[in-house]
Amino acid sequence: MWLFWAFLVFIHPLGGPPLQSPSCPWEPFEGLVAIMEALGDTNDGTLYTPDNLSVCPMEILRCFGVELSVIGHEEGPPLARAVNRLQRTLRALGPHLWGIRGRAASEPCPPCEGYPERPVLQFLVKLLELLQVACAGVHQVG
Repeated sequence: MWLFWAFLVFIHPLGGPPLQSPSCPWEPFEGLVAIMEALGDTNDGTLYTPDNLSVCPMEILRCFGVELSVIGHEEGPPLARAVNRLQRTLRALGPHLWGIRGRAASEPCPPCEGYPERPVLQFLVKLLELLQVACAGVHQVG
């Protein structure tokens, strides 16, 4: 877990915006860390995990939220509360980062079940990557 914390600490000096800025709140990062720490190495499940984060960002964010529900359901009440908080934060953050509809896709957005299944830790790391890209200003609000 120390590697994950180091990754979060070092990503800011490498060009990311301050994590406390209004466009990039700390809550989703904090929620991810809480879930990762609670899971540790005990979860061997898989979740649908998008690979290309630049296509259909709002739909991808919704898919991450749906798949997070699986973690909360399987792990029980203490982790379910952390998952619910993260889901609420993501729902509020999405329109702020990408606008109401997100970027227009050149093709239809695939359903969540169309993405490959990956281990839970890889799923959470991919969600972290999506948030870092969004908070680095790659996507335009509008």
